[in-house]
Amino acid sequence: MSLPPAPKFEKRVHHVVPQLWQKRFKAPGDPGPYYLNVQTGANLPPQGPGDKMAEEYTNIVFDEFFRPSDSLENHLSTLEGKMVAGLDRIIATGEIDREARIDVAMLMAVQTCRYPEKFAARLDLGKYLAIALADYKTCPDAVVLNRALQGTGLLPGANITQPEFLRLQGVADSQIAAELEAILALHGYEAHFNPGLIIAAAEQVASHLLGLEWTLLNSSTPAFVLSDRPVPVQIGYGFSIGLSASYALTLSKPTSPVMDVPIYPRSATKTEIDLINGDVRARARQLICGPGAWVYNLL
Repeated sequence: MSLPPAPKFEKRVHHVVPQLWQKRFKAPGDPGPYYLNVQTGANLPPQGPGDKMAEEYTNIVFDEFFRPSDSLENHLSTLEGKMVAGLDRIIATGEIDREARIDVAMLMAVQTCRYPEKFAARLDLGKYLAIALADYKTCPDAVVLNRALQGTGLLPGANITQPEFLRLQGVADSQIAAELEAILALHGYEAHFNPGLIIAAAEQVASHLLGLEWTLLNSSTPAFVLSDRPVPVQIGYGFSIGLSASYALTLSKPTSPVMDVPIYPRSATKTEIDLINGDVRARARQLICGPGAWVYNLL
């Protein structure tokens, strides 16, 4: 039997942080942001993103015949255009409306899900879950099963539904053993388990982010920076990011129900700007960028 045509595979450099987002951190009139390599101390004058904040073959996926594809990288490019449209509306209007809030939540969620270091970790979690499900299949219901999974310390977010639990109980022990063995043999780039599935988790992360309290901050002069890890690797209940050179966002655990109303900015103090940029700088692996040569002083 002949194989179907090979998928398109031409892209070598894959961006970890979208070029479109990096471009929002330049000062008016400049060709791009100022960049600082926090590892080497190298200073780069204002310029376009090019291949910065990128890695080779990061978003590579394979089909069932183990042939590489550009499909995930292309999918991310499409998502980036849609998400940055919401960000640009914030920059243009000076407020976060309902649609822009969803766009920015997805921008942050996709960002944390696409970090390359997460791919191997998620595969390990999948293997831990498979082992735990085989061990705890005899639990009486989903509530007890989730409690057992969470009690391992490795799967704190376990949330198996009762229908899923009933399907698990209906599977023969021999089949579970065979599937567990197959899962433990996975490398992480098989067609049924690849980085594309990590991106699929972004909707759940975005839902969590939408449940937090958002505070929009504005600086009258471009003052915020972006790093190659703009969003925390582990999303919790409080962090700050730069949205653009002039806008930043802080997220915190709400003390009352979050209202679905427009979010208007307030002026950021110098202390707040320094704290936010410090947080962003602390998360950087190699590069940060911003709208002025003062970025070089953040080494």
